[in-house]
Amino acid sequence: MSRLTSFLLFLFALVMAQSCQSNRHANNYNKALVDDNGLLFIKSGEESTLASVKASGLAIANSKNQRVIQFAKLMIDDHTMLADDFKKLRTDNFIADSVVISPMHQQIINDLDTKRAGAFDKAYIQLVINDHTEQIALYKTAGKDRKNTSLADFANKMLPGLQAHLDTAKLIGSTLK
Repeated sequence: MSRLTSFLLFLFALVMAQSCQSNRHANNYNKALVDDNGLLFIKSGEESTLASVKASGLAIANSKNQRVIQFAKLMIDDHTMLADDFKKLRTDNFIADSVVISPMHQQIINDLDTKRAGAFDKAYIQLVINDHTEQIALYKTAGKDRKNTSLADFANKMLPGLQAHLDTAKLIGSTLK
Protein backbone atom coordinates (compact mmCIF):
# COMPACT_ATOMS: atom_id res chain seq x y z
CA MET A 1 0.00 0.00 0.00
CA SER A 2 2.84 2.39 0.77
CA ARG A 3 4.31 1.74 -2.67
CA LEU A 4 1.01 2.71 -4.26
CA THR A 5 0.83 5.88 -2.15
CA SER A 6 4.43 6.76 -3.02
CA PHE A 7 3.77 6.15 -6.70
CA LEU A 8 0.64 8.34 -6.64
CA LEU A 9 2.51 11.12 -4.82
CA PHE A 10 5.33 10.89 -7.36
CA LEU A 11 2.85 11.01 -10.23
CA PHE A 12 1.06 13.99 -8.67
CA ALA A 13 4.38 15.84 -8.20
CA LEU A 14 5.34 15.10 -11.81
CA VAL A 15 2.03 16.49 -13.12
CA MET A 16 2.37 19.60 -10.95
CA ALA A 17 5.94 20.21 -12.10
CA GLN A 18 4.90 19.86 -15.75
CA SER A 19 2.01 22.30 -15.38
CA CYS A 20 4.25 24.92 -13.75
CA GLN A 21 7.05 24.54 -16.28
CA SER A 22 5.84 27.01 -18.91
CA ASN A 23 3.40 29.88 -19.10
CA ARG A 24 3.74 30.22 -22.87
CA HIS A 25 0.04 29.54 -23.49
CA ALA A 26 -1.02 32.34 -21.19
CA ASN A 27 1.37 34.79 -22.86
CA ASN A 28 0.10 33.96 -26.34
CA TYR A 29 -3.50 34.32 -25.23
CA ASN A 30 -2.89 37.75 -23.73
CA LYS A 31 -1.14 39.02 -26.86
CA ALA A 32 -4.24 38.29 -28.95
CA LEU A 33 -6.51 40.61 -26.97
CA VAL A 34 -7.18 44.09 -28.29
CA ASP A 35 -7.07 47.33 -26.34
CA ASP A 36 -10.01 49.73 -26.00
CA ASN A 37 -9.27 51.41 -29.35
CA GLY A 38 -9.20 48.04 -31.11
CA LEU A 39 -12.43 47.00 -29.44
CA LEU A 40 -14.08 50.27 -30.48
CA PHE A 41 -12.90 49.77 -34.06
CA ILE A 42 -14.25 46.22 -34.25
CA LYS A 43 -17.61 47.00 -32.65
CA SER A 44 -18.20 50.26 -34.51
CA GLY A 45 -17.07 48.83 -37.83
CA GLU A 46 -19.23 45.74 -37.53
CA GLU A 47 -22.27 47.70 -36.35
CA SER A 48 -21.97 50.11 -39.24
CA THR A 49 -21.55 47.21 -41.64
CA LEU A 50 -24.74 45.55 -40.40
CA ALA A 51 -26.64 48.84 -40.69
CA SER A 52 -25.36 49.29 -44.27
CA VAL A 53 -26.64 45.86 -45.24
CA LYS A 54 -30.05 46.55 -43.73
CA ALA A 55 -30.36 49.99 -45.34
CA SER A 56 -29.26 48.59 -48.69
CA GLY A 57 -31.94 45.93 -48.46
CA LEU A 58 -34.47 48.74 -48.11
CA ALA A 59 -32.96 50.43 -51.18
CA ILE A 60 -33.55 47.34 -53.27
CA ALA A 61 -37.17 47.19 -52.10
CA ASN A 62 -38.03 50.92 -52.16
CA SER A 63 -36.03 52.51 -54.97
CA LYS A 64 -37.08 52.75 -58.59
CA ASN A 65 -33.67 54.09 -59.71
CA GLN A 66 -31.62 51.28 -61.28
CA ARG A 67 -28.29 52.90 -60.37
CA VAL A 68 -29.34 53.06 -56.72
CA ILE A 69 -30.58 49.45 -56.81
CA GLN A 70 -27.36 48.18 -58.41
CA PHE A 71 -25.29 50.14 -55.90
CA ALA A 72 -27.37 48.72 -53.02
CA LYS A 73 -26.73 45.18 -54.31
CA LEU A 74 -23.00 45.90 -54.41
CA MET A 75 -23.19 47.29 -50.87
CA ILE A 76 -24.97 44.16 -49.62
CA ASP A 77 -22.40 41.86 -51.25
CA ASP A 78 -19.37 43.80 -50.03
CA HIS A 79 -20.67 44.54 -46.54
CA THR A 80 -21.87 40.97 -45.98
CA MET A 81 -18.31 39.80 -46.64
CA LEU A 82 -17.01 42.59 -44.40
CA ALA A 83 -19.37 41.49 -41.61
CA ASP A 84 -17.95 37.96 -41.91
CA ASP A 85 -14.43 39.41 -41.64
CA PHE A 86 -15.43 41.30 -38.49
CA LYS A 87 -16.87 38.11 -36.98
CA LYS A 88 -13.52 36.44 -37.60
CA LEU A 89 -11.72 39.40 -35.99
CA ARG A 90 -13.95 39.09 -32.94
CA THR A 91 -13.21 35.37 -32.69
CA ASP A 92 -9.47 35.81 -33.23
CA ASN A 93 -9.34 38.49 -30.53
CA PHE A 94 -11.50 36.62 -28.02
CA ILE A 95 -14.36 39.16 -28.13
CA ALA A 96 -17.42 37.21 -27.09
CA ASP A 97 -20.26 39.72 -27.18
CA SER A 98 -22.20 40.09 -30.40
CA VAL A 99 -22.87 43.35 -32.17
CA VAL A 100 -26.32 44.69 -32.96
CA ILE A 101 -27.47 47.75 -34.84
CA SER A 102 -27.38 50.78 -32.54
CA PRO A 103 -30.62 52.62 -31.70
CA MET A 104 -29.32 55.65 -33.64
CA HIS A 105 -28.73 53.62 -36.81
CA GLN A 106 -32.02 51.78 -36.31
CA GLN A 107 -33.91 55.09 -36.11
CA ILE A 108 -32.23 56.30 -39.31
CA ILE A 109 -33.20 53.04 -41.04
CA ASN A 110 -36.78 53.34 -39.75
CA ASP A 111 -36.97 56.91 -41.08
CA LEU A 112 -35.53 55.77 -44.39
CA ASP A 113 -38.20 53.07 -44.66
CA THR A 114 -40.95 55.71 -44.64
CA LYS A 115 -39.60 57.46 -47.76
CA ARG A 116 -40.35 56.55 -51.37
CA ALA A 117 -39.06 57.30 -54.86
CA GLY A 118 -36.68 60.26 -55.21
CA ALA A 119 -36.84 61.20 -51.53
CA PHE A 120 -35.81 57.68 -50.61
CA ASP A 121 -32.93 57.65 -53.08
CA LYS A 122 -31.54 60.94 -51.79
CA ALA A 123 -31.87 59.87 -48.14
CA TYR A 124 -30.27 56.46 -48.80
CA ILE A 125 -27.33 57.90 -50.72
CA GLN A 126 -26.82 60.58 -48.07
CA LEU A 127 -26.84 57.86 -45.39
CA VAL A 128 -24.15 55.95 -47.28
CA ILE A 129 -22.06 59.11 -47.72
CA ASN A 130 -22.30 60.07 -44.05
CA ASP A 131 -21.66 56.57 -42.75
CA HIS A 132 -18.73 55.88 -45.07
CA THR A 133 -17.13 59.23 -44.25
CA GLU A 134 -17.24 58.33 -40.55
CA GLN A 135 -16.04 54.79 -41.16
CA ILE A 136 -13.12 55.90 -43.34
CA ALA A 137 -11.94 58.16 -40.52
CA LEU A 138 -12.25 55.25 -38.06
CA TYR A 139 -10.38 52.87 -40.39
CA LYS A 140 -7.60 55.40 -40.97
CA THR A 141 -7.13 55.75 -37.22
CA ALA A 142 -7.12 51.98 -36.76
CA GLY A 143 -4.70 51.63 -39.67
CA LYS A 144 -2.13 53.67 -37.75
CA ASP A 145 -2.41 51.55 -34.59
CA ARG A 146 0.96 49.90 -33.97
CA LYS A 147 -0.21 48.01 -30.88
CA ASN A 148 -2.35 45.57 -32.85
CA THR A 149 -0.89 45.09 -36.29
CA SER A 150 -3.53 42.59 -37.38
CA LEU A 151 -6.25 45.24 -36.90
CA ALA A 152 -4.12 47.88 -38.60
CA ASP A 153 -3.51 45.58 -41.57
CA PHE A 154 -7.21 44.75 -41.77
CA ALA A 155 -8.21 48.43 -41.65
CA ASN A 156 -5.68 49.42 -44.31
CA LYS A 157 -6.79 46.53 -46.53
CA MET A 158 -10.46 47.55 -46.32
CA LEU A 159 -9.97 51.32 -46.80
CA PRO A 160 -9.87 51.30 -50.63
CA GLY A 161 -13.20 49.47 -50.82
CA LEU A 162 -14.86 51.92 -48.44
CA GLN A 163 -13.42 54.84 -50.39
CA ALA A 164 -14.76 53.35 -53.63
CA HIS A 165 -18.24 53.06 -52.07
CA LEU A 166 -18.04 56.67 -50.90
CA ASP A 167 -16.93 57.91 -54.33
CA THR A 168 -19.69 55.95 -56.08
CA ALA A 169 -22.34 57.21 -53.63
CA LYS A 170 -21.20 60.81 -54.21
CA LEU A 171 -21.38 60.30 -57.97
CA ILE A 172 -24.87 58.81 -57.77
CA GLY A 173 -25.94 61.55 -55.35
CA SER A 174 -24.83 64.24 -57.79
CA THR A 175 -27.14 62.80 -60.47
CA LEU A 176 -30.25 62.56 -58.29
CA LYS A 177 -32.92 65.23 -58.68
